[in-house]
Amino acid sequence: MITPALTWYTIDQLKDIEPENPYHKETQPKELRKFGVENLHVLARSTFTVDQTPSEYTLYLSADDYYKLYINGNFITQGPAPAYPEKYYYNKIDITPYLLEGDNVIAVHLYYFGAVNRVFNSADGRFGVAAEIVNEQTLTSTSLAWKHMISNAYSGETVGYTVQYLEDFDSRKWDEEWNQLAFDDSTWEEMSLAQWADYQLIEQPTQTLAIKEQPVELISEISQGHWKVDVGQEVTGSLVLRAKGASGQKIEIRCAEDLDENGDVHYDWPQKIKYQEFWTLADGECRLEAYEYKGFRYAELIVDEGVELLEVKLLLRHYPMDEALCTLTSSVPNLDAVFQLCKNGVRLGTQEGYIDCPTREKGQYLGDSMITSRSQVWLTGKTDMLRKCVDQFAQTRTISEGLMSVSPGSYMQEIADFSLLWSQLLMTDYSFTGDKEFLRTYYPTAKGIVTYFKTFERQDFLLEDVYEKWNLVDWPQEFRDDYDFDLGGADVMNDPVGKGCHNVINALYLGAYKVLNQIETILDLPLTPGWDTLYQSFLKVFYNEQTKLFIDAEGSNHSALHSNMYPLYFDFAPAEAKETMTNLLIERGFNCGVMTTYFIMKDLARAGRKDVVYQLLISEEENSWMNMIKNGATTCSEVWEKTKKWNFSFCHPWASAPISIIIEEIAGITLNPDTSDGFVFQPAVPDEVDIFSLTVPLGEKRIVVYKDEDGKVSIKYETIR
Repeated sequence: MITPALTWYTIDQLKDIEPENPYHKETQPKELRKFGVENLHVLARSTFTVDQTPSEYTLYLSADDYYKLYINGNFITQGPAPAYPEKYYYNKIDITPYLLEGDNVIAVHLYYFGAVNRVFNSADGRFGVAAEIVNEQTLTSTSLAWKHMISNAYSGETVGYTVQYLEDFDSRKWDEEWNQLAFDDSTWEEMSLAQWADYQLIEQPTQTLAIKEQPVELISEISQGHWKVDVGQEVTGSLVLRAKGASGQKIEIRCAEDLDENGDVHYDWPQKIKYQEFWTLADGECRLEAYEYKGFRYAELIVDEGVELLEVKLLLRHYPMDEALCTLTSSVPNLDAVFQLCKNGVRLGTQEGYIDCPTREKGQYLGDSMITSRSQVWLTGKTDMLRKCVDQFAQTRTISEGLMSVSPGSYMQEIADFSLLWSQLLMTDYSFTGDKEFLRTYYPTAKGIVTYFKTFERQDFLLEDVYEKWNLVDWPQEFRDDYDFDLGGADVMNDPVGKGCHNVINALYLGAYKVLNQIETILDLPLTPGWDTLYQSFLKVFYNEQTKLFIDAEGSNHSALHSNMYPLYFDFAPAEAKETMTNLLIERGFNCGVMTTYFIMKDLARAGRKDVVYQLLISEEENSWMNMIKNGATTCSEVWEKTKKWNFSFCHPWASAPISIIIEEIAGITLNPDTSDGFVFQPAVPDEVDIFSLTVPLGEKRIVVYKDEDGKVSIKYETIR
């Protein structure tokens, strides 16, 4: 086995610059140097000779920000997953099936975003490619040198929160044969060696994306040269188009997640995502080369007179998911529909990380990931994406010991609630794997979070004025159940949290502290002292002995859902108050955002009210997953319906709590790494559900929970092939 010695190559324009460090705490903004390079597309080629002796070849490949790989004209894969340069990824690719005896060409379409965003660690001046080929029989390696050309075929403005450049594509400036062996690259320039010292390259711990091209069947002509496309449901990907026309003729491409009140493609609505692009044709037949992906369902194609539209296909992309591994079939249509809605959302929302949405942000948010990761592990049986997520947020300790809330992009945002939930990500891995060594590796991060928040303790050890981070409680604001405290806004510099001491941040602090002690117990480490004293202060300030509820803030008389869900979730509510608090949750229902439903349903299940959990899952009330479906969603969405948020996203997997709730609380597969099977079977399938069959992967087996002809809920095991 050879450890690759990857060498970076870049373009002359960037080879001699000192890379910029974009890291900073949110309350300490920094002005980044401008390099005059954004939205850069570079085509690069390298030739490679294969002798006549049969051999297996592995390509080790990385690029910053991104690559798409072709060998002898065949598209192979793309990557790497976004990462920080201090722990950057390369992909290990078996290229043997694509090679020919003799000369071969390896071609990459490279991209540099060049602006601060939530996806790539960009705007730092680092752009390049690194590659090496290893002959697995002889264990010899070949480094690749590159020739390149900067492509001017792409132009456009940014959309969303500066997460994507629109792609106005000009086929007159594009040669479709650029990745073929016979292409003449004699006029291309050689790439230069880069001199970056801080890259630490490791093999990407997750698979590369699953990418699939498929036909589109629902196409209708609205009028002459005006076509409407419906791909059937929300997707992440791009349209693949072929057309024939004269040089300079255009096709306008509009994409959107929904239709407006007139049934037209709603591409221009106030959500900061306006998917309107123009394709300029060359003479003859052309192919649209989309690089970036979108989240959409509908499209309009408006073609110039005389242009012939030859082909419309769809290119889908997401992290690999075998959809047959985890399935639900029951006699309750609502239950099945909600499960599938959330499954679709997790599939599309797991790209090369757990993205919050595939449209305006595309970032991996810590709080969102806590919900999405649990769903995704259940659906796939794999923890590689979860572990990458745990690690990438742990890396942000170098920026703030209290962690950043977006990782690994260059956008610096901090949310206190999310930081305090990071240890839940770590414990999700332990729940599924029982791996104490992984737990031990990241224990310092869990302790560091508690240490960071200690700096905001007042004399009685409660947190006060946590001004450095956004105090979220729930989002959007109208789903905070009238929480009685000035939380400020998302802009912590200009709209910080109000002065004083409030419940949710302290409840989450107690939770993080308690989980830290649990980790220390599992690892046989000395317990970090102080939790009991902190708890007594929490009771003294926030517990109302008359109502047996927790109040929102010091001096308040109001008790929101959110002030009571976390004491129940972390199991530090007084025994005398649990019934009253549970009744509050039942009475208020989902008077909250979609993410926090996970905690409410867990609380109700723990209190023995799984009957209520089931009813919430299949509910058709305004705040329900069925209401999302009624409003046209095919993936779980950002809020209950689009009228509730001005920049609503139809795909937002932080709403996927039903996946884990159905599996764990209804089917009854309760994770417990201390048992031989890794779980305890405690089914709670209601009697009214006549048919119930759930399959789910866990470890090396697939578990089947089913209701037999006698109405008994049973379990069996199948081997995963």
